[in-house]
Amino acid sequence: MSEETGGLRARGIVMAFGGNVALNGVDIDLPAGTWTGLIGPNGSGKTTLLNVLSGVYRPSAGTVELAGRSVDGARAGRLARAGIVRTFQHPQLAESLTIRENMLLGVDLRRRRTGAEGIDEEVAELLDVFGCAKYEGYLPAQAPYGIRKAVELARAVVADPVVLLLDEPAAGLSKDERAELVASLRWVRDRKPDLAVCLIEHDVRLVAAVCPAIQVLNFGKVLAVGSATEVLTTPAVQEAYLGRSGRHLEREGSSS
Repeated sequence: MSEETGGLRARGIVMAFGGNVALNGVDIDLPAGTWTGLIGPNGSGKTTLLNVLSGVYRPSAGTVELAGRSVDGARAGRLARAGIVRTFQHPQLAESLTIRENMLLGVDLRRRRTGAEGIDEEVAELLDVFGCAKYEGYLPAQAPYGIRKAVELARAVVADPVVLLLDEPAAGLSKDERAELVASLRWVRDRKPDLAVCLIEHDVRLVAAVCPAIQVLNFGKVLAVGSATEVLTTPAVQEAYLGRSGRHLEREGSSS
């Protein structure tokens, strides 16, 4: 990957915890302007891979490049300042700050990285797009769970990342909230065409709705890479999901 191409690239990622190998030689490419869904059964290594890419974990082996430059060994704070921003399965918000003040943490990260000013209008727009506007003066504990999930995602977007890593943004959301999430993610995709996104989600239909490409992990290894249609109809992928048919695979997560 050249510097002009941008985005994130990882090769040969191994992550071992004692005798447990969570990732075993995983490659992933997240070029600028692409949205990649990362799926796989529970325990397949998806969140572990995001932890490596975001600097939460230092891999046992392998290399990571951002815009063609090695970021091996870089910790989470440095990678965030370089433009790799993420969300978590359970929203990580500053509980003593209001929803709007939490958004301003993303603004601060953006200013430190790019020197950008005059972002107030974008903050207001994102609060509206993600359905958080009427809660902006609330503390996180006073807001519904779905709003806390949404504001963490909005905060990541307002930071204007180069690479956005999303760990189960639909977890715990209702059917209506999932539909709103899809609309919000499509808005981001349209408004930020150079952004590279990796989305972990058990709701495979949601992934296919926003990610043209899908990569599947199973037992810490890459099982399949390709378009949503190609991957979801691959027999090995269907077998990895407990032998379910493709129709059942497409529905997974829709009721969870």
